[in-house]
Amino acid sequence: MKKEIEQISLKVICPFCNKSISEIWIAKIDSVIGIRYAYICCKCDHLLKISKERISDSSINSFITIQE
Repeated sequence: MKKEIEQISLKVICPFCNKSISEIWIAKIDSVIGIRYAYICCKCDHLLKISKERISDSSINSFITIQE
């Protein structure tokens, strides 16, 4: 299994800790079931979503606000 971690900047409110966050962590995980992307809040370390498709930086704001 291989992992790559990346950080992106944005301005949203985390649905778990209700804090304004300016960045999230994206972990690219390569395993036997294929590549998955894990999205993690940098303030509370909650897992926001796991997806098999990478969400573009421009659509991440709508992705976070929908998850409540």
